[in-house]
Amino acid sequence: MELSERAGVSRSTVRDYEGGRHDVHRATAAQLKLALESGGVNFVDLENGKVAVCSNKE
Repeated sequence: MELSERAGVSRSTVRDYEGGRHDVHRATAAQLKLALESGGVNFVDLENGKVAVCSNKE
């Protein structure tokens, strides 16, 4: 299943965000994050303010 479908956003929204054509809205970012987390991705806040991304699937 595609990320856009899982997140409930349009394919063009994902494509434009990935292509750097515009910033993602806060609500859309939350939907994308939730969809990725439900697919097995973990987001870890680092001390330097950055975020690490890793998979929890073996």
